Amino acid sequence: MPYALLDGVRIYYEVTGDGHPVVVLHGHALDHRAWRYQVEAISQTYTVVTFDMRGHGKSEAPATGYLTQHYSRDLYALVRHLGMTKPSIVGHSMGGNIAIDYALTHPDAITTLTVVDSGLDGFERDEAFLAKMKKRREVMRREGIGDKLIGASLRSDAFAGVRHKPELMQLSREMLSGWTGASWKDATVYPHPEKWAMERLQDINVPTLVVVGERDGGRFQRIANLLASKICVVRKATLANVGHMPQLEDPEAFNDTLLDFLGGAIGKALI
Repeated sequence: MPYALLDGVRIYYEVTGDGHPVVVLHGHALDHRAWRYQVEAISQTYTVVTFDMRGHGKSEAPATGYLTQHYSRDLYALVRHLGMTKPSIVGHSMGGNIAIDYALTHPDAITTLTVVDSGLDGFERDEAFLAKMKKRREVMRREGIGDKLIGASLRSDAFAGVRHKPELMQLSREMLSGWTGASWKDATVYPHPEKWAMERLQDINVPTLVVVGERDGGRFQRIANLLASKICVVRKATLANVGHMPQLEDPEAFNDTLLDFLGGAIGKALI
């Protein structure tokens, strides 16, 4: 199995295909299998890199180091480990936060940016959402990653779009079961950054695709609208009849949207 030792943490990754590199980032508590319906389609034209973030899937779970910036540093280290210079970066949900941070921190080490139903560091606080997360953290710390926590996650809005498909529910359950919970166990108090990513969006200078499912929650719609209004070179795509996980809920529509963007944007960006 391919692993890279990045900043002292063993990170699991897979590389498929040939051509311009496209690195995809999964969401919180998921793993590289969240992109299982994209790898074949994208690798017909590009090199696709999937990996498990620290604390997820087959990667190691250090006791601390779960800020967006820690994940972003892992991403940059993986890009360098694989000998890539300017990959295209695709991030879903929390992976979108990380992709945005990468684009801001390493503007010369990225060709295009795609964010899918993305979070955004510094965006408005959602007290109801934070209260739910606090309860789930308490359950996880008390009982571990068990049926109670997994069941609550699968009943959440994030998984609403996959609940009607048994194979997607099984995949989601397997990914959640493989999450270590390390980021929720980390009790370190980290300082806030001088500027949140939300305040720096105008500094993103690469072609960007913002994807959001039309049935996703209002918070993610507002983030998508803000990204589309602040990033200089941007295309926004709202995918019909899907929620928070469009790459799983409607792979064909998602793949067509992503490949259309990459096909037009990569060549222009590399000129």
